[in-house]
Amino acid sequence: MAETGTVAAKGTRLTGIDVARSFALFGMMATHILSGPGSDEGLMGAVHEVAGGRAAALFAVLAGVGLALASGGDDPTPEKVSRTRRTTLVRSVALVVLGLTLGLAETPVAIILAYYGLLFLVAVPVLVLRARWLAGAAVACALVTPALSYWLRGEQELEEASGPNLEWSSLAEFGSVLRHLLLTGYYPVLTWTTYLFAGLAVGRLALRSRPVAAAVAGAGALLAASAWAVSAVAVRLAGGFSTLITNDLSTRYSVDGVSPNDGFYGTTPISDPWWLVVRVAHSGSITDLVHTTGTSLLVLGLTLLAVQALSGAGRAARVLLTMLAAAGSMTLTLYCLHVLAVGLNASGGSLVDAWPFLALNVAGAIVIALLWGAPGRRGPVEDAIATVAGVAARR
Repeated sequence: MAETGTVAAKGTRLTGIDVARSFALFGMMATHILSGPGSDEGLMGAVHEVAGGRAAALFAVLAGVGLALASGGDDPTPEKVSRTRRTTLVRSVALVVLGLTLGLAETPVAIILAYYGLLFLVAVPVLVLRARWLAGAAVACALVTPALSYWLRGEQELEEASGPNLEWSSLAEFGSVLRHLLLTGYYPVLTWTTYLFAGLAVGRLALRSRPVAAAVAGAGALLAASAWAVSAVAVRLAGGFSTLITNDLSTRYSVDGVSPNDGFYGTTPISDPWWLVVRVAHSGSITDLVHTTGTSLLVLGLTLLAVQALSGAGRAARVLLTMLAAAGSMTLTLYCLHVLAVGLNASGGSLVDAWPFLALNVAGAIVIALLWGAPGRRGPVEDAIATVAGVAARR
């Protein structure tokens, strides 16, 4: 989400990544706004089914891509890696500070920024690695971290919902905050390292190459479909959801008592190890991580291909790409405004109905970005963080 340098070795911005970021932003807006009674039915339910879990995962994967590009893309050098390490340390702190500050606002949105800050910190020591090693790390994390999370939470009987957003007063219980960010929160860093390493691996590829972009999209489609199939088989072998969603879980994880909600609180229940291979959004199961990593790569590959295909198209296509890229180039600023807007609307008892409010958020994001001068100009929050990080990198 935070701009971490979508500038590759040739010095020009990859528009396809900005377009992918805009889809992630709009997807998160949709899941935040189209909530409440009836949100699991009809068109609202369809939107949640498509965007739930996938939009946030796309943000995390793109964060890894951005870090890889900032450190040299497919041609990293010791100087670029060293500089990116220093700036990433500053960005990590800045995102935690921003997340805790934004947490002071009354909003129903589960704010992701503090988790992102810690995730960026994880990236610092591995920026020197090549694509092969990073891809291997992503695979290992997808397979191992859900089981590790399940075991750790089971040992401590940590099956609570993620709770309210973290803010500055939360630091009074620092150990609890760290556990929340790493293990039990809505976007736990332990399992989300899968997205980070996958993004870093992809960012080490020659993304301007059409065959590479096509390969990224193809690999993503294969991962997503395979995880979906494995999950379907696992549910059948486990005896169906009715055997997994027992009475003590139904009030938190199910609407009808026999099927899961469209999204969990960031972790699997600790009642049955079969949950580790059941694909539910925001569950952090193995199949959830693999599926959403796959959908993220699919979206990224397709947007890269689409931008290449439309770059010589007519004026309407170029205008559309500019609008999307503008919003995608300053997602951190727009995300903060969105969180505040959702809180303001909720505090007034839903002043604006869900669908019109979503349209206002999407259109407002594009208009604000274009008026600000994006994508040629960094967003104000992005610029402030980049300025501080740049000063630190020169020291």
